Amino acid sequence: MKLLKAKLQSTQKIILEINKIQYIKSMTPLPELLNGEELQNPIEVRKHAYSSQPRKGVGGKSYAEKEYSVFRGSQRVQAAIKMGYTHIEGVIIDE
Repeated sequence: MKLLKAKLQSTQKIILEINKIQYIKSMTPLPELLNGEELQNPIEVRKHAYSSQPRKGVGGKSYAEKEYSVFRGSQRVQAAIKMGYTHIEGVIIDE
């Protein structure tokens, strides 16, 4: 596990596995992180209830539901992926 930690200290931070969260994949990676700056704030995510039954998307294509989706921080996620991280710190905003 390679974790991108946020500088902001919070007792509400959780560790999220990047390949298990939904984020906007078309966002460009955050340049500040790629240039070596620290991650200042954790990403903000929403937690979802999801079905254990297989679901179909557009054109009947199967897809796996994800427990968390990024509300704020998709650029940070993209930068983390580009830098080889597998996990990132986040906070749940809908509790």
